[in-house]
Amino acid sequence: MTASSLPYRVRVVSSYIYEKEDSAPYSTMGRQNRWVVGFVSAITRLKSGLRDFDLQFQRIPPTREELIQLLSRYREEGVRLLIIPGTDSVVRVAEVNRDIPVVYFGAHPENNGMELLDHPNITGVRLNLPLIWSYENFSLLKGVVPELERVYFPLNLSSEFAFPNVKRNYALSRAKKEGFWITPPSSHVGYRSVAFLAERLGVSFHEGPYATLEELQAGLDTMNAERSALIGFNDTVLSGKAVEALLAYSRARRVPLFWVNNAAIIKQAGVADFSSDFEAVGRLVGRMCLSILRDGKPVSEVPFENDPGQKLTLNLPGCRELGLTVPPEVRARFDEVAS
Repeated sequence: MTASSLPYRVRVVSSYIYEKEDSAPYSTMGRQNRWVVGFVSAITRLKSGLRDFDLQFQRIPPTREELIQLLSRYREEGVRLLIIPGTDSVVRVAEVNRDIPVVYFGAHPENNGMELLDHPNITGVRLNLPLIWSYENFSLLKGVVPELERVYFPLNLSSEFAFPNVKRNYALSRAKKEGFWITPPSSHVGYRSVAFLAERLGVSFHEGPYATLEELQAGLDTMNAERSALIGFNDTVLSGKAVEALLAYSRARRVPLFWVNNAAIIKQAGVADFSSDFEAVGRLVGRMCLSILRDGKPVSEVPFENDPGQKLTLNLPGCRELGLTVPPEVRARFDEVAS
């Protein structure tokens, strides 16, 4: 790579990059996220550094047409690579981009969306969604809430996590007027592996697809709040005030709130977060980017990587507010305990 090729023009594009005033209490995927720390440490260790990069962060535009325009501008600017945090974001970009190399990190529950890797210019890191990746992690729900009987999981239909097959199954449920919450043994449960984890734990599983904030709020009003818990994923973050609705319901009805891949929400109001180790993810992303930009490897020769690890966070003040006493042996299973 010649000196004239520097700096490497790289753009970070994601649905999870927010304007400052809109971000609280969300953890963004912009410069403040731990993945960036890992990215910088990796490129530094590999004898590069931010001095070699023209690195800019951009929230993904809301429409397909605006995204096409953004990518056209990037081509004119000589952008050589896109880093894309989040499956929702990379799915949207892959629909309109066939030429700019992409390194992404995102989750594929039940392997949905893995066809992305058929794209010749996409590689990245798979995130495992640690709460539902192992029964050992899932069993911590009862470790924190011993009297737990029900778990409720809302899913944002406008997110790419409502994959086409899952969304169609939900539509069948709505056509039969089964109610907001879809519960086994209904064949219309979208994420059956989570239902099986709940069954093994001895709790009932309720899945609630929603298209609007009003629909979510109406669904929450039909919950049986006693001995129940809410599970939030980051598809909720993509839906306006949906996170605030879950936080408000959790506080008002004293329902424990668990989250996946967003410890910042749990530190505001909730009991535990189950995240990937984003700093380790960033180290992988940094290495992959240099393989493409500096070493000249085609994307097809940069292997897709597995999730490098997890980081679990327990919010003790949030537990105390709900009258939950977490025993030491359960606390010890978390990487960070906020007190």
